[in-house]
Parts: sequence; structure tokens; C-alpha cells
Amino acid sequence: MKQCSIIVFGDIGRSPRMVNHALAIADNTEYRINFYGYLDNKPTQALLSNPNIRIVDLNLWIVNLLKKMPRFLFLLYAILRIALQSLYLFLLLLFSRKQEFILVQNPPSIPVLHVVSLIKGIRRSKIIIDFHNYGHTILALQMRNKFILKMARSYEHQFSRSYDYALCVSQAMQKDLQQNWRINATVVYDKANINFNVINKPKEKHELFMKLDFHWQWEVLNSYETLFTEELNNQQVIEKVNRPGLIVSSTSWTKDEDFNILVQALQKYEDLANIEQGREYRKLYVVITGKGPMKDEFKEIFQKCNICWNHVKVNLAWLDIDDYPKLLGCADLGICLHYSSSGLDLPMKVVDMFGAGTPVFAKSFNAISELVQHQKNGIVFDTPDDLFDHLSQAFRYESNILQKLKNGVETFRTETFDQEWRNKVLPFIRNLK
Repeated sequence: MKQCSIIVFGDIGRSPRMVNHALAIADNTEYRINFYGYLDNKPTQALLSNPNIRIVDLNLWIVNLLKKMPRFLFLLYAILRIALQSLYLFLLLLFSRKQEFILVQNPPSIPVLHVVSLIKGIRRSKIIIDFHNYGHTILALQMRNKFILKMARSYEHQFSRSYDYALCVSQAMQKDLQQNWRINATVVYDKANINFNVINKPKEKHELFMKLDFHWQWEVLNSYETLFTEELNNQQVIEKVNRPGLIVSSTSWTKDEDFNILVQALQKYEDLANIEQGREYRKLYVVITGKGPMKDEFKEIFQKCNICWNHVKVNLAWLDIDDYPKLLGCADLGICLHYSSSGLDLPMKVVDMFGAGTPVFAKSFNAISELVQHQKNGIVFDTPDDLFDHLSQAFRYESNILQKLKNGVETFRTETFDQEWRNKVLPFIRNLK
């Protein structure tokens, strides 16, 4: 059986697009797949149980040890880390069976691109690069050193030219790659995997809410009810008439998502609901999932808000990988604050929300209209005032705005990643020689 490789220099469990690639290759070809990446979070069961996919953990204990170096030695740490990771990946690819093709996620660009370029020269493997964004634009969010940023851009540009076939996530990125880097890429739009579905049955929602045990501050719930549902004496489950609106947001808590916008919008909603004394506007229960460097900062902010707010509650939850799709399927609304370091990528979290039948309010940037169609399957906003205005309209009692947007989301859900993949990626793989 021929072999191929997929390389994600990041957490496989948080790389749904590359997981979808792996499953599509396994389902539509005879290739055995070596999937290289980190195992920080458990991947989906579909990936773990597939006999044609072998996961290779790229975590190195010595790199983890280097993380303890003092901050003033950061440059030395970065150089050693890149050197060790490059050598490890190079040796893995060099001494494995020949890979007919290697599918690489970009970013991160360093150290993957130069390693696969070397392997291509030595073993004649074909290289497919899937551009999700640009590595140098993400790096620019973290530092201002112009020399390093220029070198990072030059590295990404130079080694990207080793590609045999290129994919990208948006038409905006396709155009930019062609104009600036002379790379002809094929757009493969993301679609949610089969774990993301609409949940309409109150009983299924009730079971999830009982497990997650969401509470309003100081409110005591009976054993047969949740904030959103209750079980009657005949064991029938119904949704509460005046239940809070359930909003879900997912984040990596990085600088390309400004949660100050959400804080300010929710504060305005709280002020408005207080004036109306809850007669016109539903309470809001906001669940924000994810881990990342800025989480502690906003955790402290939302804890203070929760003490003062009466009509809005924010819960920074960490969910099991199986519960997150279910929660999206129960939500009234998803909020995406991702604004893209390049303006060219499309957030996978929105794809997942649409896959679960949930409309999305998304922060505006160049490419977002390719995914969120304003007032059709979601709302695009710019400022805290914009977001507040749309929230106050959507969560008025008797408002049908969210239902109209849900109807628009159904069009997105009729198309699958597998269909897109078979049309655009499979022909290239079948024609490999």
C-alpha cells in the first residue's frame, strides 16, 4: 500500500481541516496516512479508529525542557527549538517508507516548509501546501522586530515555491497568492464534519444541559430542570418559555480576537435590559470555550461583570470534544471575534457553528463575506455598538430574526467537505506518477 504524510505543526485535536483531509484520503484512496502533529487534545474518534491513519506525535521532551529557559534567552530558545524540531521531522520523513505526497498545513511555516523541501529533493515526494493563512502575519501580532518579520516572510515565500499543488481557504487568499507570490492555488472551502448537527429534540438538549450544569448566579434549580429546559411529570421535556438566549463563542484567546468588543456590547445590553426591567429583552447566557494566552485576563474581567450584571451571564467553560458540537447544536447564536491577521483566512469556528445549524454574528474583515452573508446566514459587525444593536434586535421577545438566519444557514449545510474534496483534491492525487 502506498503511503503519504500529513503534517500539522500544531495540535491535531484543534486542526479540523487537516483531520478532514486525512479522513477524505482514507475514504477515497488506497493510501496509508502518516499524520504528524501534537496530541495536546484528544482527536476525534473517527481519526483514532481509522486503520489507514497512523498518528505520530511530534512532541519532544527536550523542547518542553527548553521552555523553562529564562525570557532573556528567548532568541537562543527559538533557535534551538527550530533546529531540534527540524532535525526530528527530517529524520522521521527520511527514514520512513517513501511518501508519494506530503500534505502540509501553512501556517506554521517554520520549520516545516524547508524540511519538506529537502525531502522533496532527496525522495522525490510531491508537496501539497494548504494555505490557511500566512505565518508571517500571525508572527506580526506577537512582535514588532522588522528584521525578523522580513526574514519570516522571505522564508515563507521562498520555501512555498517547492509546492506541486496548492490549496487555500478563500478566494481572497487565492487572489493574493497569485498576485504577490505567483502561486496558483485551488480554493477548498471548509465544511463542518459529521459531528456537528442541529439538535431539535428538547430531550437531547435537556440531557446535555443536565450534564453541563449551567447555572445563573445564586439561582437554585430543581433536579428536573435546567436554565433552558424542564422535565414534566409525564417525563416529557419542554423548553422554558422565558429561557435565556444561549450564545456560544469559541476562541484561542490570541491577539487576532478582540473580546473587548464583546465585553462592551454585553455591558450595553445589560444596561438596556435593566432600564426595561427584563420586559422586552431576554436574558443572555454566554458560553466561551477555549484555551490561550489571554484567557486569564478576560476571566478576571468577566468574573467582575458577572457580579454586577443581572441580565447577562458569561461562562468560560472547557468542554469535552464530544460536547462542543452538541452545545453548538443547542445554541441560539454563535459569535466570532476573529478578524484575521492577513484578512484572507476564514475562521473554522464559524464553519462548525453553521454545521450545527447556528447563525453567527462575525467581526468584519476582508474575506468574511465568503462565509458569513450579512442578514442571510448571519450578521457582520464592526464595533461594540454594532454588535449591541444586533443583539438587542435579535433577543427581543417575539423577534424572529434568529429564525430567519437559521433558515439561511441550511443552504450552507447542504454541501459537505467530502464533496468539495473529491472535486478539487482527489483528481490531483489520482494523477500522481
